[in-house]
Amino acid sequence: MFDVVYIPPDYFARLTLYSFINTIIITSIVVLLLVFITDRIKFFPKINISFTYIFVLIIGLRFLLPFEFYFSKGINSPIIMHYIKKMLNIPIISINTNNSINVLHILCFIWILGAVIFLSKYFLGYCFLCKKANIMPSCDEDKINEILSDIKDKYSLNFKIKVVIFPAFDAPSEFGLFKQTIFLNSNKYNDRELYYILLHELEHFHNKSNWLSMFLSVVGCVYWWNPVVRLFKNHVNELIETYVDDFVTKELEQNKKIDYLRCIFEIYKSENNTLNVNAPTESIIGIGKRNRLLNRFKVVVNNKKINIPICILLLFVMSFYVFCSGRYVIQSYGGPPKEDLINIIDSNADNSYIIKENGYYILYYNGEGIMKSSNLKDMPIDVPYLEN
Repeated sequence: MFDVVYIPPDYFARLTLYSFINTIIITSIVVLLLVFITDRIKFFPKINISFTYIFVLIIGLRFLLPFEFYFSKGINSPIIMHYIKKMLNIPIISINTNNSINVLHILCFIWILGAVIFLSKYFLGYCFLCKKANIMPSCDEDKINEILSDIKDKYSLNFKIKVVIFPAFDAPSEFGLFKQTIFLNSNKYNDRELYYILLHELEHFHNKSNWLSMFLSVVGCVYWWNPVVRLFKNHVNELIETYVDDFVTKELEQNKKIDYLRCIFEIYKSENNTLNVNAPTESIIGIGKRNRLLNRFKVVVNNKKINIPICILLLFVMSFYVFCSGRYVIQSYGGPPKEDLINIIDSNADNSYIIKENGYYILYYNGEGIMKSSNLKDMPIDVPYLEN
């Protein structure tokens, strides 16, 4: 039986067990759907990057704010949610006759402990690289500085940038929110390769994707136990890398595009992911998986037009998600399921009755409404029905 129950509007937003479970499950399903769609359309990075940012911010904020709101409606699922709640309330350690530590308490403790560890590790790594970026001298190679200056002039990039040679990195990477730094490894690149590398990293700073990457990293640290969040983070970072590839090569001839891809592939072959995997930076080769590189290469080589129907589908999915995620919450209204109600009420029939209020039939037991339905036949037990 499923009935719609209005949540009392005595708050703007609140966190409940039901809102948390609903948000995690529904948002994870939407993430998998978006990954499935965008992973199979090679034109997606040609869409304005703001489109991607809006998607990411909506989903990321929903993960971080799994609340129900004053305008939310509860969808009654007494059996499923009841047993989920019953399982989470199984006592593990008894403290006294009235208090105990249950499964939910232990899961919350493990989650919070893991989030603290992962967040601490991430921000300690960020602080370490901030210190390195500050104390290490800027690259003094005339060739690199000249290429960097030419790129900034050509694309009107007026922000400050520091280029540092850091042998600990296996691949060129961008780092920093306010003091942008490009870390180059000790490999020797020719002028053309340096141009591609520096332009690629500068575009990351220009479109603020480094801010988005940090936001996704924080969400990933909080939800360290959810593989869907990790998949979402990696997928979005690869989409951004592909977008930057398309930006770098959009004015190049086909042979020069191949030259750019060859440069990326040579970096991929020479790196072994010793530091970049855990460091709060974004490498030019992304997460370093061969199939992801191939997808990026296809976008650069193939000049496909934007598929309008797919864009409309993506927009519809996100609009539907935003509406339903904040509007509806599946919850357990009215206590125990049918089998338990029969055992409770059979021996106390004199204290039970059904009355119709506001279009719903409400089952009262000891003066308290414990279940309601829009159909009298759906009531789990035969008790007196009182006409108004």
